[in-house]
Amino acid sequence: MVANPQIIRADTILFILMEILEKQTIWQVRNSYLGVYVHFPYCLKKCDYCDFYSEGIGAAPANDEKSLFKSYQKEITDRILHFPEIKKRTIDTVFFGGGTPSKASPEHWKKLLDFLRSEFSFSDKPEISIEVNPEDLSSELLSEYHSIGINRVNVGVQTLEKKGLEFLGRHYDEDRYHSLVEILSHSPIQRVGIDLMYGIPGVSKESFFSDLSLFLKVGLPHLSLYSLTLEKGTQYSRDVSNQKKQEPEENLQSEILTQLPNLLKENGYLWYEVSNYAKPGFESLHNLKYWTYEPYLGIGPGAHGMIDGHRYGNPRNAGLYQKKETSAKYEKIDPSTELSLTLFRLFSPFRYLDFIETYLDTKSKSKYLKTIEGWEKKGLCTLENEIFQWNPQALLLLDDLILEISL
Repeated sequence: MVANPQIIRADTILFILMEILEKQTIWQVRNSYLGVYVHFPYCLKKCDYCDFYSEGIGAAPANDEKSLFKSYQKEITDRILHFPEIKKRTIDTVFFGGGTPSKASPEHWKKLLDFLRSEFSFSDKPEISIEVNPEDLSSELLSEYHSIGINRVNVGVQTLEKKGLEFLGRHYDEDRYHSLVEILSHSPIQRVGIDLMYGIPGVSKESFFSDLSLFLKVGLPHLSLYSLTLEKGTQYSRDVSNQKKQEPEENLQSEILTQLPNLLKENGYLWYEVSNYAKPGFESLHNLKYWTYEPYLGIGPGAHGMIDGHRYGNPRNAGLYQKKETSAKYEKIDPSTELSLTLFRLFSPFRYLDFIETYLDTKSKSKYLKTIEGWEKKGLCTLENEIFQWNPQALLLLDDLILEISL
């Protein structure tokens, strides 16, 4: 069984979004921290639905892995030169994503963490995450990650049904998938989670909830539950256009989506973001940075970062990246627009007046307040004690509501 949830640090999301420290807004306080995202682009096979930058290279290790990790260090150094003030920040989250970062050697991840520690100060208990594909998962790998300081693991399960995995173009290893629950429930790393997908053609609602129940029974502390989407430029999109595959089952997705909040609440999970549920204290602190306008370095081919109100993105090509072709173009972003598109995707409560007072001019403040108060009258949200929180019935309308407030 997974250990009982522990509060890893005092400023988990409920405190981050609900407390104001004296003379400073939440965002000013949080901006003294820094997140780091590192993109490892290689995987066994690129999934048909995936629109992230990734390259399927088979089972063998990437022949340029050593060079790629050297390029990570070079980019970190370059970003520091461009934004020297970030050296004053404290790293509190690191996230190794992809692609399939579990395909890379743990020793290389250790060396990269050592390099980051040589350049930055770290918080007392930083969240250090890695994404793992089921074909790589083992007790030995988790123990090795634990020994190098990785303290959060997320496994991209998607579905336990063979036909569902085949539809998605994912590799299926029967032994690995059957052992997932057992391995995760005895993990030396307590902050573990999985991704499950619903609305896959041919996979029933009953099958999805059957998969989910296996992880609920062992009290897995973090669950990312999201619908299959048709992304332009993917193999899945081409197959649908050529009538080789069905589109996602949207009616089924809506049914599941509306049933999840109560089910997860009954099992002790907080619903803190559209697709994410966690036991108290087990929220993904790194991913929350994307929704709350906190700075983060994006390192690697295809990675994006946001520092001091400027966004950048690297080329989606590992070869070009290793030739030192990282992005030197920094786009100034408007925090009010940015937060309109991201903050309201949170289903945790937050002090909406902090956002309004910090980032909006008088005209915009009036518009925002009118819109939010209109939502309250329709029963879509609550505004008790200056705290904003969505009601579950807003979920199916969320994209339209966010568009309404961001126009």
